Amino acid sequence: MESLVIYLAAGLATGVVSGLFGVGGGLTVVPALVLALPFAGVPAHYVMHMAIGTSVAVMIFTAAVTTVWRHVRGDLVWPVLWRLAGFVALGGAAGAAIGDALDGTALRWLFVGFVGLTILREIWRNWLRPDRPAASGRGMRPVGTLAGRASFVLHGFAAGTVGALLGVGAAVVTIPFLMRRGHSIQAASALSAGLSAVIGVAAGFGYVLGGLNEEGLPPFALGYLYVPAFFGVAVGALAGSPLGVSLSHYLPDRLQRIFFVIYLCVVLAVMVARLQH
Repeated sequence: MESLVIYLAAGLATGVVSGLFGVGGGLTVVPALVLALPFAGVPAHYVMHMAIGTSVAVMIFTAAVTTVWRHVRGDLVWPVLWRLAGFVALGGAAGAAIGDALDGTALRWLFVGFVGLTILREIWRNWLRPDRPAASGRGMRPVGTLAGRASFVLHGFAAGTVGALLGVGAAVVTIPFLMRRGHSIQAASALSAGLSAVIGVAAGFGYVLGGLNEEGLPPFALGYLYVPAFFGVAVGALAGSPLGVSLSHYLPDRLQRIFFVIYLCVVLAVMVARLQH
């Protein structure tokens, strides 16, 4: 019963966060499942794999719902989404393969290090850098140039790999990239949500296949996908996503950035605390 409450609460928070910031939800789901999965009998050395595998599978639905709401709001730039989607899918498959090859402790440290670096990057980019580019996209490379095309390939593949490896979606890579190209935070969040759904499909299959031959997984596990957590989180997220999208249109950009950093600090604190166990 305690685990079910955690799954539903994590899903609600995931939907809000996915709608507000455009992240795939893994930054909420992974820490919540790291806390909940041991109660479901998941062996310690599989907890991170199953938390990430379940997170990317849930991402298919949470990010897809957010993408639909963003489209309704007029935030989504479809040509840019299609331009990045293929490279993100390739990165998602690669990230799942790498995650399957690593042990649980390495995945935990990678997750903690990634969140810590993301916090430092956000603080530097939003408040400390003296020459922040204006919202008009000053300094961006034209898409039609060789450098511009290469930038799309590299950022798309990196977003897919990181998002799948750590279960965190596309936003942490794509939002800064897209905002440098002149997109508003709402448009960048909409595109990141759509690309997180792409990661969910590519990486979700990868984690399911990667865990099929593992021994000692609990009942109701499909590879590294824990089915009860998947449904609990997905149901909660359906309620939270519209709220997050609505909040993104009422909160000023600066306040959204502050909330994002605070949210990341909470995630980091939870994961560091779990490393001690």
